[in-house]
Amino acid sequence: MRHTMGLYEEGFEKITNGEKLREYRLYDEKRRRLQVGDLIEFTKLPEKTEGVTTRVIGLRIYKDWYSCYQAFFEEDLREHYESIEEAVKDTYDNWWPKEKEEKYGCVIIELERV
Repeated sequence: MRHTMGLYEEGFEKITNGEKLREYRLYDEKRRRLQVGDLIEFTKLPEKTEGVTTRVIGLRIYKDWYSCYQAFFEEDLREHYESIEEAVKDTYDNWWPKEKEEKYGCVIIELERV
């Protein structure tokens, strides 16, 4: 199956360059349809004029952002945050409220470029 998702410039460029191997998302209805082997076309936001195709090679599902971020904090998040708590607060403040985390949980989508 093929899916589409948007990414802002920094994340998009890192996936394009092969530097980003994991995408962190809310495990909502859209992400629950993902399966290992599926393709995801990431489009660069906000213009959506560029795209990069990846394959899902793993799905790691968590009940909360703290557990999710703990898995790969040093590799993926340390350059942006000093602590997991800071990353979780940023997520609640700027991306998804705690209520959505409680309803859906979180997922780390492990990727490879196609």
